[in-house]
Amino acid sequence: MHSSAREAKLQALLSDHSEVCERVGELAKTYETFLTEDVQGTRLAHMVGTMQLVQQPDIAFDETRLRDLNLTDAMLPLLAQFLNQKHRTTLQHISGSLGDVVSPRAKLLDKFSLRGVEYSTTGSRTRNSHVLFRLPQIDASEPLAYPEPGQITDIFLYSQVSAPGPHHPSIYLCIQPYVPLQLGPSNVDKAYKQFSFVGGFLSEWALGAPIVIDHSSIISHIAVTPLEIRGYKVLHVLPMDKVDFCL
Repeated sequence: MHSSAREAKLQALLSDHSEVCERVGELAKTYETFLTEDVQGTRLAHMVGTMQLVQQPDIAFDETRLRDLNLTDAMLPLLAQFLNQKHRTTLQHISGSLGDVVSPRAKLLDKFSLRGVEYSTTGSRTRNSHVLFRLPQIDASEPLAYPEPGQITDIFLYSQVSAPGPHHPSIYLCIQPYVPLQLGPSNVDKAYKQFSFVGGFLSEWALGAPIVIDHSSIISHIAVTPLEIRGYKVLHVLPMDKVDFCL
């Protein structure tokens, strides 16, 4: 509470006193950058830091930062695979194939707010790009997929008219999952497993092949800490929000 009060007073000082702003100059810009960073999923962010927001249920983003682009040949099959998996469609990414073709037209974003927490690409704010996510359930009779850690590389707004349901654009993310722990000393993660979800877990210190998901697959931010245990380099992954894997 004391920290929040000091921060509020400093913001008021910077906004009301032009002389102070002139004196601190670059420091004020740096402070503003850190101020708009999400504190690892604790919902203290000022979201996208602008008044020109497009707001949907649980989502907000700055439409002035949207940039038109064509999805790359590498990303199109990833998007088609996700849409087919989630909506049970038969979309294709190559013209001339049987079935509807995924359009390459999209709008690029570098950040957006989901349930009051800001998520960004690694090129925009690295700290806000680490996430815990879960792939959609293909069959209701199958168990939910286990949550995975990953890093956001791209965010884009996309509308696929041939998909069932409303045709308004949705937010999609290209994510590189962290490689699950495979090698290393036996029981290297025993100390974390005994605390279950609260203790986090270990993964390989490497990113895997990219995939595409939508915003509904995101669970929370994660804190990623490089460690060396008995000479083996790993990452400690700790979810940074009050979430439940069963949600």
